[in-house]
Amino acid sequence: MPDMASRECHCLLCDGDGTPRRWWRSPERSWPARERRNARLVREYGWGVTGVLGTTMPDWAYSIGLWHSYGSVEVCLLGVPQQRAMTIVNTVGQLVRDGQVLTPHLRLAGVIDGHELALAPVHSSWYEQLFGAAIDYYQRPPFPVVQLLWPDKTGRFPGDPETEHGADGPQPSLWLPMDEHPRGAWTEPATA
Repeated sequence: MPDMASRECHCLLCDGDGTPRRWWRSPERSWPARERRNARLVREYGWGVTGVLGTTMPDWAYSIGLWHSYGSVEVCLLGVPQQRAMTIVNTVGQLVRDGQVLTPHLRLAGVIDGHELALAPVHSSWYEQLFGAAIDYYQRPPFPVVQLLWPDKTGRFPGDPETEHGADGPQPSLWLPMDEHPRGAWTEPATA
């Protein structure tokens, strides 16, 4: 876990007055209300979970506040139905609250019955595409994110050369820079 004294956090609770730094966003998207909601969740519970119903891509969910509250990486889960993804991300948030240190390449057991989850670092080129609410909450980097990966039927994770063909289709390889990722639904602009 990062040293809390040397960790930079520029979130709304540490540096903010509630005014969004990304002011060029259209006002009809209600950024201030969303930011107030996220700040309230972080203040009350230590983190919140944002779920996204994908329209041109599968659903995903991610945490906001683990960096602020615990000096932990934020977590995301992609390609799982929104409500299930939010539940899993929240369960991992509870592990962090209880002292679990998350690092890339860690394996987590007990989050999903019968399966381990692997963690992989998320390249910063994906942030704008996938983590808009976290960017608005944190106002600027750094806030590290790891991707939760689930295995195929043989227990292999995306990125393993022997992964079952098509098993990682709904899971993008966020450790790759976006411009090096194979073209597909995840590399197109989000509409959510």
